[in-house]
Amino acid sequence: MAIALEVWLDLMRREYIETYVRDGGGAVRFAVADDAVLQQADRRLRDMAQQAGFTVVAIDSAAAKIQLLHLVFFAIARAIDWQALAQARLEALAIDAGYTWPVPGRRVRLEELAAANGIAPAMLQRELLRRITQVVWRDPALAQDFRRAMVTLMEALLADDIDPLRDAVIDWLRGDLRTLRPVRPAGIGARIGLQNARAMLLSLCHWMHLCNGSGLAVILDIRQLLRDRRELVGGAAYTPAAVMAAYEVIRQVIDDAEHYRGLFLAVLADHRLHDDSVPKRGLAAYDALRLRLSNDVRPAAGENPLAPLVVLAA
Repeated sequence: MAIALEVWLDLMRREYIETYVRDGGGAVRFAVADDAVLQQADRRLRDMAQQAGFTVVAIDSAAAKIQLLHLVFFAIARAIDWQALAQARLEALAIDAGYTWPVPGRRVRLEELAAANGIAPAMLQRELLRRITQVVWRDPALAQDFRRAMVTLMEALLADDIDPLRDAVIDWLRGDLRTLRPVRPAGIGARIGLQNARAMLLSLCHWMHLCNGSGLAVILDIRQLLRDRRELVGGAAYTPAAVMAAYEVIRQVIDDAEHYRGLFLAVLADHRLHDDSVPKRGLAAYDALRLRLSNDVRPAAGENPLAPLVVLAA
């Protein structure tokens, strides 16, 4: 029995987006429906999350490969305005330190900020760098390289508009650097890969929650995983092994959900996901994920709309 889309969306808003997740919790929910309903769910989830102050990232498995956790991180990182986040954090630190920010929500040059607060630019810069060290550099919830990257972005806001190191750090976060040489001055010691992807994603969620006060909403469309190469007209192609690897990535996030601060992950799929006639691609092929999505609580009548996986209808 399917659950009405409006009922499910209202529960996601009340029980997760506006309460539990915004307060620092993490949640992963699957929705299965036909294409028209999934399109509505995608649009409405984005709107709800944006209204709640979340940074919203949509990932289509046809456009971005998701069979490795660091590839998921890169897909998120490429959709994020890193300078805007650094600006929000720097502004909050300045206000907490007792300074006035002349144009709330916008970058202000150091000289303008100093003039608005009646202090010499050099003295203000030293004070803000001290605050960055205390609050960001010493934050144990941020991985070391991630911490160094965020400090570099915040320091760049106090410097010139043209900053090659800032641009290199953003490229590093997005997986676009071929070598670490451009980010060595920032103290970054490793590329983002399988060995540190979890720590980086945990750091990202923590950082987003600090910067926007709500968190990160990721809408992940996995319909491409369920299609055989012969059916594709474009986009990424997934072998059965790659499909299982993608399921394992999602399984890992589910098991770690409580540690992903302010993360709401909505996974959208069509009915092939639980169709046993789709060999080596449906949930039946990967018990580790299927068992985590099984519905343990079933009302006497109908389905549980808060189950980890629901079937939706218009």
